[in-house]
Amino acid sequence: MSKSTRIDPTQPVRLVPVHIPKPWGQEIWYTGMEERGESSVRVGDAELPLSEYLAHSAGLLANHAPVLLLKILDPKPQAVAGELYFEVHEEKQEVYIVTHVDRQAWPGGVGGIRFGMDQDKRKTFSDAHQFREAYLEAVQVYEKIRRQIDEDGATDLQDEEAKARAHMNSFAALRDLQVGDVVKVPTWTPHSLLHGVRVVEFQTQTYERYIISFAQQVVTQDHWDSSHAISRMHIDAPAVEEFDQIEPGIERIATFTDFNVWRVDFTQLASPLSLPDTVPYAVCMCLTGSVDIGGDRYQPEQACFIPFSALPNTPITGSGKLLVAAP
Repeated sequence: MSKSTRIDPTQPVRLVPVHIPKPWGQEIWYTGMEERGESSVRVGDAELPLSEYLAHSAGLLANHAPVLLLKILDPKPQAVAGELYFEVHEEKQEVYIVTHVDRQAWPGGVGGIRFGMDQDKRKTFSDAHQFREAYLEAVQVYEKIRRQIDEDGATDLQDEEAKARAHMNSFAALRDLQVGDVVKVPTWTPHSLLHGVRVVEFQTQTYERYIISFAQQVVTQDHWDSSHAISRMHIDAPAVEEFDQIEPGIERIATFTDFNVWRVDFTQLASPLSLPDTVPYAVCMCLTGSVDIGGDRYQPEQACFIPFSALPNTPITGSGKLLVAAP
């Protein structure tokens, strides 16, 4: 940190994202801190790595709490190539807010996500064990073909691959997604965002996952976790999200053990938004329109970190919608 860089813990800071390439597209991290990349914050005319900023004064900036992860998932618009891993998490809790659906990929503006397991398919089996066994077999058949293509360069298996993939995917449920939709992903719930559907994601700062399947070569590990994941994943239909109306213009769209997420609609607020000083910090992202936070204006997909010491004195106004997340 330059000696001339002065950090004021009573002021919000703009988050400067880092772009992380993925086989299916890219992730845009606003509060990511790991070997693959690290986000930054803007302090005056300087940019500091987020970890360096937080190390300045953990008590005044984050009240010693771990900082949750804010990122954007930006899949390619092409079918299959833009589909994320079908995976589950044991500990990680996350919520998606849809911000864009590619009209070339989805002309009607309705994209989708593989989310949970198909309940009609499940009824064709005598019990849950048989359903899991049949699904695991379908995944393993597909994985064998996938590895022949990815590792051996087999070019004569395209039709076989497509048929095996369709059979495997028939076990998973599809859920329609439009701009503004919210998806809360509980632990052990299998999920895979589809191509051309861009979402904002808040999650705990952990990267654990178990990969059930992937329609491309997995480059981050040398194995799939199909057997472990399928034996433990939830196969009942996921619960429908319910939002808590805090007051006109403010709704809580996700409640986890680690953090909460609120969506604010300034067109319905009667006065500027004030955040409580009972949380250790807040991470905010403008969704639509524009938002003024501590005298700095934010446009869609621009975000900021509001330190603990800044919470009581940071009025927030705007003409659109804002996401706010805090422990």
